[in-house]
Amino acid sequence: MNLEGEAKFSMDVNQLWDSLLDEEILKKVIPGCHELVLKENGEYDVVLKLGVAAVKGEYIGKVKIEGVDKPNYYILHASGSGSPGHVEAQMHCRIFEMEGGSRLEWKCDAVIGGTIASVGNRVLGGVAKFLAGKFFKDIQKVVKAVSLETAEDSTVEVE
Repeated sequence: MNLEGEAKFSMDVNQLWDSLLDEEILKKVIPGCHELVLKENGEYDVVLKLGVAAVKGEYIGKVKIEGVDKPNYYILHASGSGSPGHVEAQMHCRIFEMEGGSRLEWKCDAVIGGTIASVGNRVLGGVAKFLAGKFFKDIQKVVKAVSLETAEDSTVEVE
């Protein structure tokens, strides 16, 4: 399954970069996240509880960031499995400066197997886009809440 999108933020590229790699922020904004632990080798151990249609369950997996060009680009590798099936994904993230903030473009290639795959690519694609949109909007909210000293209104647009 191939997905792509973009999100616009009212924070500069460095603040966005730091937020996207902040373990405490990620714990709060990753949909279904129950555990996220950064290990010494730079990988994250993750436990997610998610459901798509009638297929619900827990996934245990790993996330690793590679190809880092701070604060412009990175590749996120994720893999996980659980009773509903398994997922292997690679997402390319590019961050651009723009007037009034920053823009993140992402492209993701994912291989999904097991019971969860029976839901179908069309439904999974819609759910994945929805979860990505929620993730990016929640990053903006958490960062805004953490830095209350900023008086200007923060917004994010997801496409």
